[in-house]
Amino acid sequence: MVMIGKWAAALGAVVALNGALLPHVANAKAPGQIILTPQSEEALVIIKTDWWQPAPSMHSAFKLLLSTYVDAEARLSSGPLSGTALFEAKQKNFLDGYLMVPIKPGRWVVRSYSQQDSWALCFNAASLQFEAKPGQVVYLGRFDALTHRQQLTRQAIASGNTSIRGGGFVDYFDLPQGPIFAPVDAPQIAAVQTMLARRAPGVSAPVQAVAFTPATFGTGSTLYGTRRCGGYFPASGKKN
Repeated sequence: MVMIGKWAAALGAVVALNGALLPHVANAKAPGQIILTPQSEEALVIIKTDWWQPAPSMHSAFKLLLSTYVDAEARLSSGPLSGTALFEAKQKNFLDGYLMVPIKPGRWVVRSYSQQDSWALCFNAASLQFEAKPGQVVYLGRFDALTHRQQLTRQAIASGNTSIRGGGFVDYFDLPQGPIFAPVDAPQIAAVQTMLARRAPGVSAPVQAVAFTPATFGTGSTLYGTRRCGGYFPASGKKN
């Protein structure tokens, strides 16, 4: 049994993606070994965020999932085997408080915040989208993981889903609060560029500030018809 109650009293809910539907993410290089030049076919996204000691048996404090996105249809274009990018808050993945993930060029949306492989906040009703171009480093800003950790705890307590047996999962949908990122300014961009020069010298492309715009997306379902934040059958969120 996976339990959230042990951490709830301290607003420490630790939550994440259901193992049966864990998005496919390619084996990543160590952050300091990433190579990206202005001529690269890929792009790179970076966030700054907090880390805390994860629950026993868990490898990451939290996970932040991005998906490819079709704006005109308000639809995730990712599938179980492609189109996702995962920030995993593992201590070994951090460089001076930053997390970075290579992505394919295109339009992306912030899909979910999750912890402990059983609980997740789905940002379907109020998310953020952005464009990434080839050979571009996009800084998304400081991500407020602690506030989302508290938000997730409150959701679990209010719903009574503080423990889950086996391979169960809980997604919280249609939330008024979307992903929280602090605005990006010139000093922050300079700080990211300095960090990369020192800690990831293979990244020589200039850092660009993200240009977020609001986004919504339709949710999906499992093979058994259970609603999921993505899943095998993602739907359009466009209102007719």
